[in-house]
Amino acid sequence: TDDFDNTLSTYCLPRARELQLKASHADPKTSLAIIGVDEAGRGPLAGPVVAAAAICPTDIAGVVDSKKITKEVERERIYEKIVSSPGVKYAIAVISAQRIDEINILEATLEGMRMAVEAVVNYGEKGSNLSNNNEVSAERTDLTYVITGGNQGIVIISEKIPRVSYFALIDGNKVPKEMPCPSESLTKGDGREFCIGAASILAKVTRDRLMHGYCLKYPEYNLSQHKVRKDMMSLIFSYFSVCPNLAIVYFAQQGYPTAAHMAAIRSFGASPIHRRTFAPLKHMEFDGNGKVVVLKKSE
Repeated sequence: TDDFDNTLSTYCLPRARELQLKASHADPKTSLAIIGVDEAGRGPLAGPVVAAAAICPTDIAGVVDSKKITKEVERERIYEKIVSSPGVKYAIAVISAQRIDEINILEATLEGMRMAVEAVVNYGEKGSNLSNNNEVSAERTDLTYVITGGNQGIVIISEKIPRVSYFALIDGNKVPKEMPCPSESLTKGDGREFCIGAASILAKVTRDRLMHGYCLKYPEYNLSQHKVRKDMMSLIFSYFSVCPNLAIVYFAQQGYPTAAHMAAIRSFGASPIHRRTFAPLKHMEFDGNGKVVVLKKSE
C-alpha cells in the first residue's frame, strides 16, 4: 500500500476530455473553463452526502481518484494543494441526512452537484455570496449549504479579457436537471479525468472532516471507527473497479452499518445525522427523541 501511494503521489490524471472540449470550443469571444464534479458519502448510514465542483487549471501531482489515496494524511495534503493552486475555483455542497430522507439519496446527490456547479459559475460575481457562513462544520444544522473558494478573487471582465463560458464534467452516468452550464456525465470519471479527480478529493476530505466532527459531537456511535467490513470489500471494490488488496483497511467512508454501529443505535437511538430511510433504520420505528421503540418487519 505504501508503494502504491508513493507511486500515485508523483502522478496525476490526464485532461483528455477537457482538452477535447477546449479544442472544439468555437466562440472566440469566450474562453472555456471545465468544471469537474464528484461526490462522497452516498452509501453510509450516517452523515451528509457531499458534492464538490472544481476548476483547477494547474496540474498537481497526486490528483487521482480519491478512493485510491488510502492515507488520510495524503488526501489532506493534496486537498490543500488543490485549494491553494493558481487559478482554482471550487465549491462544496453539503446535503444533510434530513434532506436525503426527504428526496432520496440519488436526488440529494444530484441536487448537491447542481448547487456546487452553480456556485462555481457564479463565484466572484457581485451579489453571488450564498451565505455569510462560508465554513463547513459539524455544528451547522442547515438542510443544505454550499461553501466556495478560490485564489484569484473577483475577476474583472474587460475587452482584453475574454468572457468565460463553462462546461461541467460529472462523475457517473447522470446529469442533474437545471444545470447552469452545458454538462455531460463520465462513467468512472474520477479515475479518468483530472478535474473530476480533483473534485473527488475535495468532496472526500470535506466529508471525512465532517465525520470526525460528528464523532466528537456524538461519541456514543464511535462513527470514525465504523469501517467497511472485509466481507463487503469485494462487492464494494467491484463497483469502484479498484483492486481490494490495495486498500482493504483504509477505504471506508465513516458511518456504515457495522455491527458496533447498529448496537449503538439500538442502545442510544438514532442521532440527527442518521438517514432513517436507509436499511436497516427504515425497518425501525423511533420516538421523538430518536429512541428505537419498534423493530418493523423487513420489507
